[in-house]
Amino acid sequence: MQTNKCDLEYNNLLSRLKTISLDDLDKVKLLDRKDTKFVFNQNKLPLILGVIQNHYRVLEIDNCQIFNYKNIYYDTDGFLFYKQHHNEQRNRYKVRFRKYSNSNKSFFEIKIKNNKNRTKKERMLVKEMSTKLGSDQKKYLKDVTGIKSAQLVPSLDVQFSRITLVDNNFSERLTIDNNLVVKNKCSSKAFDKLTILEIKQPKYNPKSQFIHVLRSLNIHEMRFSKYCLGLIHVNQSLKYNRFKTKLLQLNKILA
Repeated sequence: MQTNKCDLEYNNLLSRLKTISLDDLDKVKLLDRKDTKFVFNQNKLPLILGVIQNHYRVLEIDNCQIFNYKNIYYDTDGFLFYKQHHNEQRNRYKVRFRKYSNSNKSFFEIKIKNNKNRTKKERMLVKEMSTKLGSDQKKYLKDVTGIKSAQLVPSLDVQFSRITLVDNNFSERLTIDNNLVVKNKCSSKAFDKLTILEIKQPKYNPKSQFIHVLRSLNIHEMRFSKYCLGLIHVNQSLKYNRFKTKLLQLNKILA
């Protein structure tokens, strides 16, 4: 994934923020957290970054502040994990390999949305991403979810670029994702005008400076899944009745 013209503009704005290191970021891992997502047109991001520059610090590694992420998601042949989300089931899962370009590390990750609407992420370090699960990942999957690995197959590749911010009090972590591209064996889709912003907090805090800024710009919370959105666009056979309103909102945002 190449750096585009918008990323260069963001780099200029991000250079005005104080920076944090990867070690500093580990103080705000928040693997058990409350997530709040906002989705908007990328053209609003420069204004937002300008407004919050005195309140947040940006992750910087080797003079870089925008990092590429690669994911391979797994699901059953019948798309169990997608259907869990579509049907608003709690205690649902997302299973993936993820490569973090900033650290050049890869993890096998299991995201759990529990019945209290909190997100918990379990993960294990791996040598590299793979289209097959090794014995360690199979055991880990069974221990965490109770699902046998033989039921899972690669279902979607997802790539995006990410900016990571932390507030000055180290109480919340923000991720800003752009340049989303999804693909499977048959099709692909790029969402080049879309920004997905996620605020991760130990518990929901509506007084967050970032939430205040977004609401002042008439940007409101929106439940959103890159995985589900991606599958809908590359797999025409999937049922998506409960996502129709969200897709209309998305089209309006992109327009």
